[in-house]
Amino acid sequence: MTNEHDFSRRKFLGTAAGVAGLAAVGSAVPAAFAGTGSSAASNAVGERLVPPGKLGIQQFSIRDSITRLSIAKSRATGVAPTQGYLGGPSFPADPTDLGPLVDLPGGFEETFAYLAGLGYRGIEFFQFSQNVAELGRQPTPAEIRSYLDNAGLASFGTHTGGLGSGLTGTGGTSMYNPTTGGLGAGGQTQLDLAAALGHTMIGTAGDPTNLATLANSATTAGWTEMAHRANVIGQVLADHGIRWYWHTEQNGWQFFTDPGLTQTHRIDWWAGNTDPSLVNFEPDILHSYAGRARFPDPVNGSMWDALGFWTANSHRLVGWHIKDGNRLVPAPATGVNPFTQTVSRPPTFVQGSAAGPDVVYSGEGSIGQGYPVDPDPAVVGYRRIFDEVGEKGSRFFIVESDSGIGNAADRGRSLRHAKVSIANMLGLRGGFLGKGTSDAPDGAEFESVSQAG
Repeated sequence: MTNEHDFSRRKFLGTAAGVAGLAAVGSAVPAAFAGTGSSAASNAVGERLVPPGKLGIQQFSIRDSITRLSIAKSRATGVAPTQGYLGGPSFPADPTDLGPLVDLPGGFEETFAYLAGLGYRGIEFFQFSQNVAELGRQPTPAEIRSYLDNAGLASFGTHTGGLGSGLTGTGGTSMYNPTTGGLGAGGQTQLDLAAALGHTMIGTAGDPTNLATLANSATTAGWTEMAHRANVIGQVLADHGIRWYWHTEQNGWQFFTDPGLTQTHRIDWWAGNTDPSLVNFEPDILHSYAGRARFPDPVNGSMWDALGFWTANSHRLVGWHIKDGNRLVPAPATGVNPFTQTVSRPPTFVQGSAAGPDVVYSGEGSIGQGYPVDPDPAVVGYRRIFDEVGEKGSRFFIVESDSGIGNAADRGRSLRHAKVSIANMLGLRGGFLGKGTSDAPDGAEFESVSQAG
C-alpha cells in the first residue's frame, strides 16, 4: 500500500478510538485466497486486477451494522454495545481463529470509519437511513457526506433510480414522470442526492417491469415502455455527468411470451433496444451465473454466455457486484438457483455449536475461483473476468453478499465478510498473463476520493 494509505490507517486509528474491530483489523487482515481455481491469486506477480481506488462495498451487505446503535451512542445512553467476532489473523484459513469478542461499530459514521480502516475507498447506497435513535432523526445528505469525507470514502452510486411501472399518475418516487414524459420529482431528489454525496451513477435493481411482454398491461408498463423511460432518464442523468444503469438480478434471464421472443433472454433484448450511450449495466456475478443456469434456452437447452455478454458490452459496465457462492451438491431441479452464499465452517461463530453457518467470502467460492472448482467451464472465475473484460479503471468493484448478515449469535458476520473479502480482492493479480493495461494504478485510491468531492 502507499504512504497515503498508511496515513489513512493512522487517521482511522486515531479518530475512531473505540470503534469495534480495531484489534482484529490492525495488521491482521487475512492473506489473499490461494485456491486452485482459475481465479485464485496464488501468483502475486503481475498487475493488480482490482484497482484499490475503485474498490467499495454495497450498503446492503452491511445494513445490520448501519442500522444498529453506534458504540459511542450505546455507551452514552448506558446500553451495552453489540458484540461479535471479526476473525483473527489466520481466519479463514484457520477457522478456529475467531479473534476476540469485540464491540461492533454501528451507524454510518462508525461503520464508514471501520470500512476505511480495512482499505475500502467507497460505498454504494441502497437507502439513506440509520437507527433513528442515533441522532433522534435521520441524517441529512450533508451529514452523510461529512461521515464519508471524514473516513476518506466516496459515494460510488446508488440503487435508488427506479423508473416506476404504473402508467398513470406522477410516478411517485420513480425518477420518471409518465404524465410529463420526463424527469419526475423523485428524479430531481436523486439528482440532489448525487450532488450532495458526489456519486456519478444511479441505477435500479431487479426487474424493470413485472411483465413478460413488450406491450403494456392495463396498469403496468411493458418492456418497450420501460426501455423508452430508461433512455429518457439516461439522457437527463448524462446531462449532469451521471450514468444510469440496470443492476440485473435473476429475473433478467427469463424469456418473453411475445411471438418470436420466447427464446430471447430479457437482458439481451434490453441491451439491444436501449441506447448504449445512455443505458448501462451493473453485473451481479452470482446472479448472472444463477440466471444462466436457471433459464436455459427452452428449445435447445443452451445457456447464456456471461463472459461473451460482458465482453461485448464492456463499454456499458459501470461496476461489478462481487458476490460469491458455492455450487449446491446435489444439484437442484432445473429452474432453481444452483448456488448458495452460506457455508458450514467449523467451528461456527454461533456459540455453543460444533459447526454452523457462515458466509461465503468474496473470492473463496466456486464462482470466484471458477472452473474446475465450479463444474461449469463457463464459470471462469474472478481473475479471468477482471483481467479480460474491458479497462479496469473505468468501473467500480463492489463487494456484496445477500447472506452475509449475522443472527443474534453471530453479529459480526457482515463486517467479517467485508474484512476477508477485501483482502481476497486486493490479492488478485494478473500474473505473467496479465494484460497490463489498467488505467487505475495501485496508488490511485485517493485520487478517486478527491474527485468525488
